[in-house]
Amino acid sequence: MSGTRPETLQPFFDARGVAVIGASADPSKVGGSVLANLVAGGFAGRLVPVNRTRATVQGLKAVGSILDADPVDLAVIAVRAPAVLPALRECAERGVQGVVILSGGFREAGPAGVARETELREWLRTAPLRVIGPNCLGWIRPSARLNLSFAPGMPRAGGIGFFSHSGALCTAILDWSRDHAIGFSLFASLGNQADVAESTLLGALAEDPETRVILGYLEGVADGAAFFRALSTAARRKPCIVLKTGRSAEGARAVGSHTGALAGSDRAFDAAVRQAGALRVDTLEELFDVGRAVVAGRLPSNRRVVLVTNGGGLGVLAADAARAAGLELAPIEGAAHERLTAALPSQATAGNPVDLIGDATPQRYAEALQALRDVDGSLVVMLAPQAATDAAGVARSVLAATREWPAPVVGVLAGGPRVRPGAVALEDAGVPCYTFPERAVGALARMAVLAERAHRRHLPPVTLDGARFPGTLASADAGGRLSLLEAAPLLEAAGIPMVAARRAVSADEAADIATALGLPVALKILSPDIVHKTDVGGVALSLGSRAEVLDAASAMLGRVGQARPDARIHGFLVQRMAADADAHELLLGLVRDAQFGPLVMVGFGGIYVEVLNDTALRLAPLDPAEARDMLNELRMAPVLRGARGRPAVDLDRLAEVICRFAAIGLAAPHIVELEINPLLAGPTGVFALDARGRFEPGRPT
Repeated sequence: MSGTRPETLQPFFDARGVAVIGASADPSKVGGSVLANLVAGGFAGRLVPVNRTRATVQGLKAVGSILDADPVDLAVIAVRAPAVLPALRECAERGVQGVVILSGGFREAGPAGVARETELREWLRTAPLRVIGPNCLGWIRPSARLNLSFAPGMPRAGGIGFFSHSGALCTAILDWSRDHAIGFSLFASLGNQADVAESTLLGALAEDPETRVILGYLEGVADGAAFFRALSTAARRKPCIVLKTGRSAEGARAVGSHTGALAGSDRAFDAAVRQAGALRVDTLEELFDVGRAVVAGRLPSNRRVVLVTNGGGLGVLAADAARAAGLELAPIEGAAHERLTAALPSQATAGNPVDLIGDATPQRYAEALQALRDVDGSLVVMLAPQAATDAAGVARSVLAATREWPAPVVGVLAGGPRVRPGAVALEDAGVPCYTFPERAVGALARMAVLAERAHRRHLPPVTLDGARFPGTLASADAGGRLSLLEAAPLLEAAGIPMVAARRAVSADEAADIATALGLPVALKILSPDIVHKTDVGGVALSLGSRAEVLDAASAMLGRVGQARPDARIHGFLVQRMAADADAHELLLGLVRDAQFGPLVMVGFGGIYVEVLNDTALRLAPLDPAEARDMLNELRMAPVLRGARGRPAVDLDRLAEVICRFAAIGLAAPHIVELEINPLLAGPTGVFALDARGRFEPGRPT
């Protein structure tokens, strides 16, 4: 084996020669199907069947070994699993740059397969070639007439770059795509991803000039950090839309804090996709509804839509769906309204939705669309079949009238065979067509989200000097748990203001500290065994005198002792009461995800944090714009901007504190969990009132 490991996947995109190892004369076998696909698809490069017993295969001269073949860029391996690695070694020796392994029998096939794949992965670490698979459907590059799969037929060439973790799903999509004029720049099944994973392919598709939009079906990610970097880079160049299965919270790490309870691994994936500027959808239908709308035209510049229909019901459904999806109905006024009124019969509606009424002809559609040419918004053109409906004629009118339309145009042809000719005409011309208005409007709404994320400013994230943080925290308990007093140095080093607090070991000392700090104060029980102090009566607020502190401490010990007789009591925390009556209680949390690293969460806090479940999550580090986006994402965001006579929070300062808190995740890697609850945010400032966390003493800094 010689040569260096290729840095790109370019041979897979621009192959000049292909060898099929395991080529068969029987097209029903995998090796025979691949060869037949290459021949039938019209691949113009060199084809070399590799078969140890036949001189010719399917009319092509065969060789007994890849070592005897003329030079090729790619090889497809379709042999039994034990023979895969020896075949790969020969490919490397012959100078093949890329290999697609269709063979199964690896980790999906029990302990022996797991061992086989482990050996394969170890060899691939330094191999001078790149591998797709094993256990995959294959790789299809339609523009090059290159079908390295056992899926029959060649899909239409187009601008969608699609990859999938499921081979079975791929065959269904390929079959469906032929009925909807969907074209692909690449169609790839990644299989077990022994070498090339989704992150590598994202990078290649981002560079591919034929790919206009990237779609991916994922069942997980091989490396969360690498995936986030690759997706962020790709999304800055072209729209990226992903569907990932497994939204359940069953895989969430079991931890004691609010943050750990609310931040499951699937939410981490959500955060990564959003922060990267991409879009996650929930269904396969949505994936292609949005993908084909995006590839058909530019992203919208706003959230306004224009609805044109020949049936009032379709218009009402579309209008309701638009508002539910966060879109606005564009106003039709001025010259546009005058032109439209003049073009329509008196019983038609010149508002939005525009109702052309049931007997609308192709000419009426054309005149209405011409009248609307200056209205700023995406266009949804709908048609319900009537007695004399000419669906194909309407489609031709729509195509002619919207050729220069500056915003996205989508069609809704509701019905079946009677409107199918119109749907085919629209889709063949690149205008996506949907059966029902909700799907069309939903696609436009998600396109608007993609556009907004694409135009978001990218600022340098806030970072902190790791040297400012201690490598270990000797004052924490043996389990690495941190109370406010142990967490305070971390927060102060990060520049996060704290409300003054001190520890007291007795009621008398608590009263002395309260007097020294300045009354009124809050009193809280200190115990490593009590997570939620309020639940056991371990909090007393607004104590205004020494006597009140003494009485509260005595009563608190009694309540806590009765509720949790097994709990270790380390005294009391005495803290000044915050003076800002207009401050809101927020939660700020940090937790380390096994795949994506440090995650930061913000939401409305206090004792009802899990009940409200109003939180936003991102990967650390953050920039102020991303922190503001997190705040805007909250359902209660209007409260922070000022509501019901209460002033607005200092949002700039709050965003800065969120960024500084997130930066702890990278600067202090020994901290595995940290939470401020509550974080008091008001018009005059932002202060941490209580905090807790956990660190791993042996974790490297």
